[in-house]
Amino acid sequence: MPRVAFNLNDITSECEYEGGVHQLDGCSFGLRIDVPVELYDRYPFNTTAYGFLQQLRDAIFEYGTIEFPSLPVNKINHTLCQRAPKQHTYSANPYMTGSCQHLHQDTPPLATAFWLDEPRRYYATWVTSMQALQHYYGQLEQGGSESFDGGQLEGIHRQLVPESLNNGTGLLLNQNPGLLLIDNSDSHRLYHARTCNFNAIDATPNYEEDAAMYAFNEQGLLYYIDQLDSRRGQQHRCPEDLAEVKAFLSREGRSI
Repeated sequence: MPRVAFNLNDITSECEYEGGVHQLDGCSFGLRIDVPVELYDRYPFNTTAYGFLQQLRDAIFEYGTIEFPSLPVNKINHTLCQRAPKQHTYSANPYMTGSCQHLHQDTPPLATAFWLDEPRRYYATWVTSMQALQHYYGQLEQGGSESFDGGQLEGIHRQLVPESLNNGTGLLLNQNPGLLLIDNSDSHRLYHARTCNFNAIDATPNYEEDAAMYAFNEQGLLYYIDQLDSRRGQQHRCPEDLAEVKAFLSREGRSI
């Protein structure tokens, strides 16, 4: 049965919420929605990540990020489950094994969802403005290459992540339980990358594990799901939900 349509008003009519929860370049953005525990198991609060991504698409464009703190994870059709790099030694995918990533958008303008069921100790998502992105790639060019190995890239993050937090061009999200929806369009020109909680790593350099971070993206689901995580397997796959994703993209006029 097709998903029942819902919109942001359907959610905020039953939940406390706050807008303008973040700032980049002096501009406020972001929406935080606190779902009461008694609603966790009721639609639409128990829908899949793709349900949120598609039904709230206009709101994601408007706010840049939408966060549902502590909302229990629905793992259906996640594209990858990212833990600490040491837990992914089986993988050839640097998205799984690397500590840090280049700043990027995933599949513009389609949004991305990240979902946690417990706090991440050693990793976070670095979200930046266009200004920070330009500074980041300027630093790469000064280094003589845009293709750094893992250690060099970590060094760039060690320098630029704190700088961006201090000058208001970057922030750290996706560390605490709950769902994060992040815009990949030109609406807010947000960019993101996996980065480290360097204080925690320096304090415990022999750490072995970190909390699972589930990622969701339509293109990844359709084309790259097994490449993203070679041990992804069939667990938590749902053909009905996949059919809804395909129908959504078809309505958008996108090839599938």
